[in-house]
Amino acid sequence: MLMDYIKEGRKPPKSKNVITKPQELARRLKPLIGQKIPMTGKSRTDGSHFRKMITNHLLSEYLPEEADEYEIVPPRQKGVPAFLREYIDTYIVTTGNLYNLQVWNRNPNSASVQVDLKNGENLLASDVRFVLGKINADKCIESIVIMTPDYIERKFGKFGRPTVKQQLIISNKRRTDIINDGGMVITDSSLPEELLAQDDTSIGQNVSIKDEPDKVLPIKVIDERISDKLIGEKLNIALSTKQRGQQLERMVAHELGYKNMQGGLEGGYPDIRNQMLEVKVQDSPTIDLGKFSPQFEEPINAVFTTRTIRYLIALTNSMNGEIDGLILCPGGELGKHFTYVADKSFKCQRSIPMSFFDEFKGQVVFNP
Repeated sequence: MLMDYIKEGRKPPKSKNVITKPQELARRLKPLIGQKIPMTGKSRTDGSHFRKMITNHLLSEYLPEEADEYEIVPPRQKGVPAFLREYIDTYIVTTGNLYNLQVWNRNPNSASVQVDLKNGENLLASDVRFVLGKINADKCIESIVIMTPDYIERKFGKFGRPTVKQQLIISNKRRTDIINDGGMVITDSSLPEELLAQDDTSIGQNVSIKDEPDKVLPIKVIDERISDKLIGEKLNIALSTKQRGQQLERMVAHELGYKNMQGGLEGGYPDIRNQMLEVKVQDSPTIDLGKFSPQFEEPINAVFTTRTIRYLIALTNSMNGEIDGLILCPGGELGKHFTYVADKSFKCQRSIPMSFFDEFKGQVVFNP
């Protein structure tokens, strides 16, 4: 009985180590050059034919060991590659001056957990390998280009940012683990030392939480100031989510030593701008991130971006409002532990000159 490789391809690998390395992937795909592919003129159908060809060819030679236990994190698997076993997305390239690469429901070059392998490893959006097949006028595979998201952005520019509301998922299991561990604190990883204050001089009597900072307190210091005092405190569950967020923001500002609340609590980004600190309440798996998300790096001022902004997330009990745990970390670290999603489907796009593919006729190449 023949194995159903398409079905097997939808299952994730046991670990990252069993996935075929990119250079070996290129070697193994070489026999497909020149092969005919059924073309109907319907992009989804033709793309499916190419994916099936790639899947059947690769898995008939080598089937990476299947994960014993795993979790597909995005709801309804939105944005997760169909070919999970080798963690590949496939696309066909045909005619025109520009090829428009479209990636649905994830920022390709972001650290956002797509699959939790339950062995301490996560498959991230940025780990996906793109396999693009150039199809010639004879409906044959002319070339195959394998690229990583990082390479695509370095070579052609960043993927376009969709204008949809971004959200973050913290699973119940992950939330419980963080609470049991006493919280999660990840220090500033990409801020130069000269931006980090060593004393309280940055929080003066007349300094507002909305003032632009000269320096900010290190995350470690913020943790020391607020965590013990906030754990066990209760937010008012009769208030809306937005109002509970404002209540938390006020509590955090007080513990940090701010006396001047003028201009505060009007919903700016980040909430406590003087510390470049965004404050969120989490009492259900999904957190609304609003207009800005670390999934897409954007400048906030001359120094900070959405990925160097720091996040404080209070894990609260939905029944009584009690703060059970805190997460403190730079925005750029959020996706490495949790998953970005959107409230509706979206696509990130990147144009690639067709002349790029013309350089590799008869070849299979990786990040050329």
